[in-house]
Amino acid sequence: MYIPTTTHVLPLVTISRDRMLPRPGELLVQEGDRVEATTLLARADTVARHYIYDLTQRLQVPAAEVENYVKVPPGEIVEKGAVLAVRPIMLGLSNLSVKAPVNGVMVDVVNGKLLFAAAGGGIELRAMFAGTVTNIVPEHGATIAVPGALVQGMWGSGRQSYGIMRAATTAPDQAINPSALDEGSKGMILVGGTADQKALRGAETVKVRGMVLGSVPASLISTLRALSYPVIITESFGGTTMSEAAWSLLSNHDGREAMIDGRPADRWTSHRPELIIPLPSPGSPPAPTEGGPLVVGRRVRVLRPPHQGAVGILQQLVERPQNLPSGLQAPGAYVELEGREAELIPLANLEVFE
Repeated sequence: MYIPTTTHVLPLVTISRDRMLPRPGELLVQEGDRVEATTLLARADTVARHYIYDLTQRLQVPAAEVENYVKVPPGEIVEKGAVLAVRPIMLGLSNLSVKAPVNGVMVDVVNGKLLFAAAGGGIELRAMFAGTVTNIVPEHGATIAVPGALVQGMWGSGRQSYGIMRAATTAPDQAINPSALDEGSKGMILVGGTADQKALRGAETVKVRGMVLGSVPASLISTLRALSYPVIITESFGGTTMSEAAWSLLSNHDGREAMIDGRPADRWTSHRPELIIPLPSPGSPPAPTEGGPLVVGRRVRVLRPPHQGAVGILQQLVERPQNLPSGLQAPGAYVELEGREAELIPLANLEVFE
């Protein structure tokens, strides 16, 4: 049984996402707490660098005697210049010492060697979207849930952010005009059909928070990855127009706060680049359906040429290998594409789109 990938473009579902620190730290929320995008969920310290000192050489004593001269216990935080170990010489008129090179913590002394960790910058984990804490993992993070709209893409440049969503074009096939990027774009997540390098760099200059595009030329991939803000591509590289479903949903929520997660797709975790738009809801809408086989009546999207990006309804499954225009034989499905008659598409070229 063939299980295709799924891309969600959903107007109202319950969205749950784990927000976790990369290393143990301090958790600042409890289950049931209401959070905003800016709420600090957890924080942790980082280590910028480790220093190893051979005290047998620095103090000129055997390893078994080193600890007699260590002045700071393991785990103690010290400032730059603090004496970590010292041995008087010349009847106390002088000494051999090791001092902290920077602010940090004395980790331990093992086999005559002292390990010192320099203090790094702190890691702050924010919610990134408004919602409710439904689960906590002590010292690591929490799960946030919220009713809202969900738009997933096929590619992301990396990074996460949040801001006010704004349609930067009036149609899904239009390019973002670089001359329209001004101070009013600051802090915004811009939505458009495509963008050239000038528009991408201009958006960085005015400090946008993110960008959602239907497609861009593949030649811009390196530019996208180097940007200071996340970019999501909903369709493909090339000239594919953003799907009507995605464009309609995004443009209808113009002006709402959203979270943009541009981290690349991961088949092992089922993560997809996505935009989350928290919405008011009187109840608890269902969660998105994940996985499952292709069945008649499901909305699907074509992943490869000649109909790449086209959306349609699956009419009939043909599980026995069929002769394809490419000359290959493969199982397929008849799909009624928008504005076309039903066509035979290889199963490997389809994904669920709902």
